Amino acid sequence: MSRRLVLGLLLPLAACSPTVHVATPEPLKVDVSMRVDIYQHAASDAPAEGPEAEAQTRRRTRMAEVQTLKNARIVGEDRHGLLAVVQAPPGEYGDYVRRTMEAENADRLALMKQLAAERRVPLAQIETEQSTLWRERAFPGEWVEAQDPDGTWRWVQKQGS
Repeated sequence: MSRRLVLGLLLPLAACSPTVHVATPEPLKVDVSMRVDIYQHAASDAPAEGPEAEAQTRRRTRMAEVQTLKNARIVGEDRHGLLAVVQAPPGEYGDYVRRTMEAENADRLALMKQLAAERRVPLAQIETEQSTLWRERAFPGEWVEAQDPDGTWRWVQKQGS
């Protein structure tokens, strides 16, 4: 009896083969935005030395902390290529934010001064270039200082590209 029941159920199912469509009605679209920065480093195999190399090392060490502050929308990129506090938290954490931002800005400024001296251009030009670069590198939602058409500067959250 159970064989007949199983055959009775399987026979109609075997005769019916449903059509499964695996194609999409429209092609899939992928929107990728990428920036590639190419740097030429000294040909020497010896590690870089001096205050600039130390500033770079400190910045690399501090990178995650700075990004965490940016993600929390506490600091943003200003028009001089430096970090600025947008929303200062109170207490000890506020002091930590201020110290971290000041240390990052001191290293950024030292590197900008070195670059200005190497290229023999005014520091203001390097600041403008760096601020543009940092604004471009910012993730959507991060605070950046933007210039209005009338020339005034204000804090805005970067929009998605």
